[in-house]
Amino acid sequence: MKPTSFLPTLVVATGLLLYAGPALAQMAEGLDTADMAPAEPAAASAEKKPEAAPAAAAEPRQIGPSRYVTAEELPAYVRQLSARFSIAKSATDPFGRYQDPNFVAPEPKLPKAGPTNNFKAAPPMPFADVVAGITVNGVMPGKQQFLIGSRVFRANDIFPLRLPNGKQMNVKVVSVSAARIRFRNVTTNETADRTVNLLPDGMKKGTGHIAAPGIEPVDSQAPVEIQPSIPLSDN
Repeated sequence: MKPTSFLPTLVVATGLLLYAGPALAQMAEGLDTADMAPAEPAAASAEKKPEAAPAAAAEPRQIGPSRYVTAEELPAYVRQLSARFSIAKSATDPFGRYQDPNFVAPEPKLPKAGPTNNFKAAPPMPFADVVAGITVNGVMPGKQQFLIGSRVFRANDIFPLRLPNGKQMNVKVVSVSAARIRFRNVTTNETADRTVNLLPDGMKKGTGHIAAPGIEPVDSQAPVEIQPSIPLSDN
């Protein structure tokens, strides 16, 4: 195969480039690149106009059903409705904490120390009151005995008494009579009498002249009638 010469091809390519050079230059001159430069912002050359503030939400005329509130009235509706809440006027929340995060509670004031109250022991119960509280259910003065419930006590017996404050006191039976029983405090040798009144409730001992209703009293000065032992003759 006969090799192709490179020289003719090079001559043709050079001619094409020389022919196309003026055309390309004319084409580049015809292009207007002024519009391609970045234009200066209008705000930089002219005075900056204040931006229009967003239209304020229309205040609802009155608080009505929420389903009638439009999207524009919703923020004002919520503010107007929440202003009526009582919590807005309260210093504390439902849990008792202050709503103001910067609130500092005042320091508590300690009460002044008052005079010390000294404990005073209750005075001891008088022995006469102790004996008066003994319940006597029966008296047998001939045997020098008496009954407290079903228990029998005799003269010279010593037995304990329990006081209302829980303490105990030992007493001795000195004497027993139909009218009273005498006791002695073993610790202090103090004596006291327990008056005996064994009449049923509502009855009392009689004094003076006693007469049953409907019975005439007997005349102490009236003569005594004599009944003869021998029958008298009717003649």
